[in-house]
Amino acid sequence: MDSALSDPHNGSAEAGGAANGTARPPSTPEGIALAYGSLLLMALLPIFFGALRSVRCARGKNASDMPETITSRDAARFPIIASCTLLGLYLFFKIFSQEYINLLLSMYFFVLGILALSHTIRSEGSLQHLKQLSQEPVQGLG
Repeated sequence: MDSALSDPHNGSAEAGGAANGTARPPSTPEGIALAYGSLLLMALLPIFFGALRSVRCARGKNASDMPETITSRDAARFPIIASCTLLGLYLFFKIFSQEYINLLLSMYFFVLGILALSHTIRSEGSLQHLKQLSQEPVQGLG
C-alpha cells in the first residue's frame, strides 16, 4: 500500500476513518450534479440579467448618454497589460517572504478600516445621532 494512503493525517478513508468522529460522508453523483448545477446557475444568472438590464437601459437612451465602451485598441492591449500584471505579482510573491506580504496586507486593511470608520463617524447623520445620545440623561445606574 502507498504510504500516502496509510497516513492518518491526509484525511483518506482507508486510514481507518477520522479519529474524532467527524468523517465526511462519501459524495454521490446526485450531490455532485447538484453542486455543479448550482455553481453554473449562480454564474450564468447574474450575467444574463445584467446583460438584459443593460440592453433595456441602452434602448431608452441617446447615443450621447451611452456608457463608455471598450475600443479595439484597448482590447488589443488588455492581454499584454494583464500578462505584465501577473508577472509582476509572481515576482513580488517570489521575492518577498510570506511574513512581509502578510504585514503589508494587514497594514493595508488596517488603514482602509480606519478610513472607512472615520468616514462613517464623520458623516452628518452620525454626528447628529452622537449629539442626541450625549444629551440624553443616563437612567438606572443608581
